[in-house]
Amino acid sequence: MRCKENCIFAGSNILVTVIPCNYNLPELHFYCMALKIIDTFTNKVLIPFRLVPGEGLTAEKLAFSITIGIVAGIFPVFGATTLLSLFFTLLFRQNLLVVQSVQWIMALFQLMLIIPFMQFGAFLLSHPALHINIAQINHAFEPGLLSGIKTIGIFHLYAILTWILLSIPASAISYFTLKLVFQKKAN
Repeated sequence: MRCKENCIFAGSNILVTVIPCNYNLPELHFYCMALKIIDTFTNKVLIPFRLVPGEGLTAEKLAFSITIGIVAGIFPVFGATTLLSLFFTLLFRQNLLVVQSVQWIMALFQLMLIIPFMQFGAFLLSHPALHINIAQINHAFEPGLLSGIKTIGIFHLYAILTWILLSIPASAISYFTLKLVFQKKAN
């Protein structure tokens, strides 16, 4: 059976029972979209992690690589996460494939956390509460490019301060939790 987007209700590893119904039902479209997301996640995320070479990749090294990807992936400056994860990977001699894959997965969380990081950084420095949204960011650039960069740059410094303060305990928790998980899985 095909939906209105002409896709087949079968992912690579998903068995689906087909319920006969009208092709234009919103439930059918939602079901099709959910299967596409699951199939994309399976093919783009899970399968590449299965292809990571197992030789020489201990539980500690895998946990540390994933932790670097998580911490670098939520760095609150767009475009800097790849360079930061590359720097940490080379500095600590970790698995680049794992670090970059996790960092790409964390991009959604970076988008969700950037404004709260800015607000929390302003709170830590006892600045007035930031009620920032996309319209205010656009408004910051109306007087000129340099004025907008200065305003947004200060907000980014607040966010970087928050990231620095939160990344240390978050990376410790992430590393030790993942290390335990991978050690139990190996046994």
